[in-house]
Amino acid sequence: MKAYVVDTNVPIAANGGSKTHVNERCQLACVRKLRQLIDSEIVAIDEFGYIFQEYRKHLTLGGSQNVGDEFFKYLFENQYNHDRIQQIRISSSNDDDIGFEELPANKLDPSDRKFLAVSVKAGATILNATDSDWDEQGLLLQKLGVETCQLCPENSRK
Repeated sequence: MKAYVVDTNVPIAANGGSKTHVNERCQLACVRKLRQLIDSEIVAIDEFGYIFQEYRKHLTLGGSQNVGDEFFKYLFENQYNHDRIQQIRISSSNDDDIGFEELPANKLDPSDRKFLAVSVKAGATILNATDSDWDEQGLLLQKLGVETCQLCPENSRK
């Protein structure tokens, strides 16, 4: 079964509200995909918690009825359920041109490199809603054999 790496902008967009600029159609696409992930898909994260740390800055583990927060809570509660969550070991690099040992030199936003490194190691598809970097770095992704799923194409291109 295919695994997915979820860029932080997907649960943020699913939550809607003032933290995002997405329209209702984009928010609904993100909500549907996150519910699908929770119900039946495999999610890949890094075992050191880089992705969790970024999620924690923008999402909450409790008290919210928003689907993005529900997804974050699901990951937290199931992170050791290896049938549903793959914890992938990635290696941080001191080389600012790569960010992680799994990557070649790149111009990707440093905050997105952890998602790409996990995707490369797991063979996972990156889910994106609003980040244009994934589209702009298409040649790099192609070279690495990484696929992206643009949930909101109108929001993810400059």
